[in-house]
Amino acid sequence: MTLGGIILKKKSIFSAALALSLGIGLWNVPNVTAPNVQAKEPAAHTLKQGGPVDLAIANEEKLIEMLKKDGKISANATPAEAEEAVRTYLKEKASDTVKEKGELYKQEAKREKMLQENYQKNRVLNGKGKKLGQSKNTTVPSVQEEAWNGGKRVDRVLVLLIEYPDFPHNSIQPGETDMYYKDYSKEHYYDMIFGDKDGYYEGPNGEKFISVKKYYEQQSGGSYAIEGAVAGWYKAKYPAKYYGGNVPDPNGSDANARALVKEALAAAAKDPSIDLRQFDQEDRYDLDGDGNYREPDGLIDHLMIVHSSVGEEAGGGQLGGDAIWSHRWNLGGVFRIPDTSADVPYWSGQLAAYDYTIEPADGAAGVFAHEYGHDLGLPDEYDTQYSGLGEPIAYWSIMSSGSWAGKIPGTEPTGFSAWAKEFLQATMPGSNWLTGTMVDFNEITKDGVEVLLDQASTKGTNNDAVRINLPDKETVVTTPASGTYAYFSGRGNNLDQSMSATLDLTKAKQAKLTFKTWYQIEKDWDYASVEVKENGSNQWVTIPGTITTTDNPNGQNPGNGITGSSNGWVDAQFDLSAYAGKTIELRFHYVTDVYVAEAGWYVDDVQVMADDVAVLKDDVETEPLFTLDGFAKSNGKWYSKHYYLVEWRNHQGVDEGLAHILRGDQLLSYDPGLVVWYVDELYDNNWTGIHPGDGFLGVVDADQKTLKWSGNMPASTRYQVHDAAFSLQKGEKFRLELSDSKLLDNHTSPLPLFDDSSSYENKGAVDAGRNVPNYGLKIRVIGESDDRSAARILLYR
Repeated sequence: MTLGGIILKKKSIFSAALALSLGIGLWNVPNVTAPNVQAKEPAAHTLKQGGPVDLAIANEEKLIEMLKKDGKISANATPAEAEEAVRTYLKEKASDTVKEKGELYKQEAKREKMLQENYQKNRVLNGKGKKLGQSKNTTVPSVQEEAWNGGKRVDRVLVLLIEYPDFPHNSIQPGETDMYYKDYSKEHYYDMIFGDKDGYYEGPNGEKFISVKKYYEQQSGGSYAIEGAVAGWYKAKYPAKYYGGNVPDPNGSDANARALVKEALAAAAKDPSIDLRQFDQEDRYDLDGDGNYREPDGLIDHLMIVHSSVGEEAGGGQLGGDAIWSHRWNLGGVFRIPDTSADVPYWSGQLAAYDYTIEPADGAAGVFAHEYGHDLGLPDEYDTQYSGLGEPIAYWSIMSSGSWAGKIPGTEPTGFSAWAKEFLQATMPGSNWLTGTMVDFNEITKDGVEVLLDQASTKGTNNDAVRINLPDKETVVTTPASGTYAYFSGRGNNLDQSMSATLDLTKAKQAKLTFKTWYQIEKDWDYASVEVKENGSNQWVTIPGTITTTDNPNGQNPGNGITGSSNGWVDAQFDLSAYAGKTIELRFHYVTDVYVAEAGWYVDDVQVMADDVAVLKDDVETEPLFTLDGFAKSNGKWYSKHYYLVEWRNHQGVDEGLAHILRGDQLLSYDPGLVVWYVDELYDNNWTGIHPGDGFLGVVDADQKTLKWSGNMPASTRYQVHDAAFSLQKGEKFRLELSDSKLLDNHTSPLPLFDDSSSYENKGAVDAGRNVPNYGLKIRVIGESDDRSAARILLYR
C-alpha cells in the first residue's frame, strides 16, 4: 500500500496498539509539583475558540429541527438535503473547537511511551472456557452463561448537578426532549447512573431502562462496576449563555464550560452532605512513580457534571446554541478546590480536579455511558470531522451512534465494539471484558479452523470474539532522496524527538547547513525546527532557513518553525555563519501536540560546509553521525499491525437497542449475525470522507448494495450498514419514510461468507466501504443456534 479443521480453546485476548496511538494505559512519571491554581471568577469568553464537542452523541433529528427553526435548513428539505446540512453544520462545529495542551500533557506522553514498552511483554492468557471438540457438526447449542469468579474493580464517580440562575433545572418543557420528567431530582440521576436497587431506572413513561452501572457490569462480564454519589442542585453564578454561548461565532462551541465545572466543585466543597475525599482512590497519573495506580493522588477520579438544560447536541431546547454540548475534557490546569483537604500533599494538601465529563439534565444513560467510556480511555469511533457520509460503525457501537439507540433515544445503548472491549481488557488486566481465540493468518489452512461464538451481550462458555492477526501492513510513505535510508522523526501525538551532532566551527569564517527534506506536519499546530546550542550554553535556539516560518497563529511555533507539507522532497538551506568561530551542537527537533498525527519529517543528505570544507556529511547509508533521540533511520516505509475481530451480535441484552433505532416515528433494526471488524493501526481516525474505506476501525458490510433515497442520493452510512452482519438466515426488509422521501432495501438474501478477495468498498457510498487486504482468507457462518444466541464459524483459505 502507498500512503494517500482445528477447534481452538477460549482465551483472553487484548490489544494495546491502538491504545498506544491514543496514549492510553498504565505509565510512570516523575513526581509532580502542583502549581498555585485557585478558584477565580471566570473572565468572560476568554477562549478564541470554544471548548470541545463530542459529535458522537449528536442527536441529528433534534439538530435538524433546530436548524429548520433557525432558517438554516429549508422546511421542505428532503432527508438527504437535511442530512447534508447537518453534516456541514457539525463539520464547522468541530473545526471551531479549541486545541490546547492541559497542564498534565507531558504525563500523558510518558504514559503512552510506558505503555508501548510494557505492551511488548504482554501475551495472550488462557481463559476459563472449555476446549471445544473437533466435530464438524453444524448444530449449535444456545449460549450457556459462565459465572465470573475473578475480581471486580469498582471505581467511584462523583456526580454534581448545577443549574443556571436564568434556567433552573425543572425549566425543560415536554416538547423539548424525549426524556421529559416533571422533576429532575437527585434520585433520578442516582437511579439512572448507579441503579443500586436492581440495576435499572424508571423511564419518563414508567419504562424500565438499564442504568450506567448495570451496563458496565454486563459489558465487563462482572469484572467492573461503578458506585458513587449525586449532589446538588447548586446554583451557577452567571446566566447560561456565559458558559454555553458559542465562540468565536454562533457556529462555534462553548465559551466557558470549565468555569461551570469549577463552580460546581467549589459548591460541593461546602456541602456537608458529601465528602469529596471518597472520590480519590486512584492515582491515574502515578504521580509518585511507584507503579501503584490504586492509591489517592489528590485528584477527583471520575467527575460528571450535569447542567440544567437540554444539551446543545440535541438542539439545546429553549437555550439553543447557548446550551453546553456534552463532552469530556480537562480543566486546563489542575484546579485546587477551595476549603478541602486531601490525604496526600501534592496540591498543597487540598483536593483538586483535572478531568471531567459534562452532560445535560435530560440525558439518558446512553450519553452518560458514552462519556464515561472516554473517562476510561476509549476514543470516539465515529468520523470526528464529519468528513463524509459517516464511518462504517454507526449503531454497532456505543462509542459511535450506539449511544442514541432505544425506543426513547439513548435509553438502550448498544454494546461496545469488540475493539473497545479488547482495549478495556488490555488496560484492566485480569478483567473479563473480552475472552476468546487469537489466530495468526499463517496458521489457517484450507482445512480450516472452527470456532464457537456466544452472543456479545452474554459471557458464555464459548468465545466472545476471534482475533485474526494478519501479516504486517507495508505502507510506502516516501522514497529516500538518495540511497536506501533517510532520517525519520517518527509519527504520533505528544512527540518530542530529536537528533543532534557537535560541530567544530572554530576555524570557520562562514558556515552553511544543507539537506534534502520531505515533511507532512499538521499545519500551524505541530512543528519541526533546526536548532543550535553554543558550547557552554543550555539554551537551544531555532534558526531561520529556506523552509521555516515565523507565523504563529496558535502559539505553537518554537520561533522559526517548519510546518505543513513540503509536497515532495525539497532542498533546505540554513546559514550558520553567526556561529563561525565557535563549537556548537546542531539539532533537528520535532514536536507534536495531542491531536492529529501527520506523516512526520524525513531528512536526507545532510551536509555542513565551513568555508569550503565539509565538517559534516551524512547520507544516512552508514552509521549515523547524529545522536538519535527518537529519530531513526528509515527506508521510507511504515510497517503497521492490522487484524480482524469477529463477534456475534443479536438483539439480546444491551444489544436489544440494535432492534430499536428510532428515526422519525419509525423503529429500525440492525440484522443479527457475524460482525467482522477490520482494525487498521496505520490510521488513528475514522475520517472516511478524507480516506474512503480506511480508518482505524470499521465494520465490513456483508451486503454491498448501496441504499439510496428517492432522488438517487446515497443514504448515510448508518443506514448502509444495517445489514452488515454475515448470517445463514435472511435479513429483514428495510423501509424508512421521512417527509416525501423513501429509503428501501428489499435485498434480504442470506450472506454467510466473508471472502477477502471480494470487494467491500461499497462503490455507491464509498464512506461506508472497507478496504480489506486480499490474503485469501474466508470466514463462513456454518451454524446458528435456534435462538441465534450462538454460532459456529469456519476460518479457512
